[in-house]
Amino acid sequence: MIKKLKTMKNAFKTASIFLIALSTFSACKKKTEPAIDFTIDDKNLTGCLQGNCSFEYTNYAAIADGQLTLKTGAYRIFSANSVSNFSTTKVSIEAPMEGDKFSLNDADIKGGKVKHFFSCASCDYFILVPVGGTVKGIRVAKNNSMSERWLLDARIAVAAEKSTTVVDTIRIKQYFNLAVK
Repeated sequence: MIKKLKTMKNAFKTASIFLIALSTFSACKKKTEPAIDFTIDDKNLTGCLQGNCSFEYTNYAAIADGQLTLKTGAYRIFSANSVSNFSTTKVSIEAPMEGDKFSLNDADIKGGKVKHFFSCASCDYFILVPVGGTVKGIRVAKNNSMSERWLLDARIAVAAEKSTTVVDTIRIKQYFNLAVK
């Protein structure tokens, strides 16, 4: 009987050690994020409604101030600019330098990864700030005739400063080329 109890204790210890080891290995297993749909077609690209527009990106940059000027930093900054005779509109998107695709969500946009600037000397205008939306970007492979570029698809909800009530949505779907300095 004592021998039978010792055998059962050993079997219990062995099983316990095995289960603890199994749970430890599975807990240390790297978590994978769910796949994000990065299918962006190049149909219905946003154009330039008025004035001069540019869609550019800068590597190893950061946003320096409220007018969205750039300084050296650790991000890839995508800038969509529209300048007409009476106003300037800028949207800057801060993306990671790593990888060939990225995605920003509501939390990223609320956290300051997207900035909006509008300037007009003769407009009765209130400041609009990004409060939500999505931004997806994918690097487009370069070929012999074109340099590397990115295709972005963004829907950015904006609200009056210090408000969360959405008053407009900025839609950008366009190719961005490396800025020439």
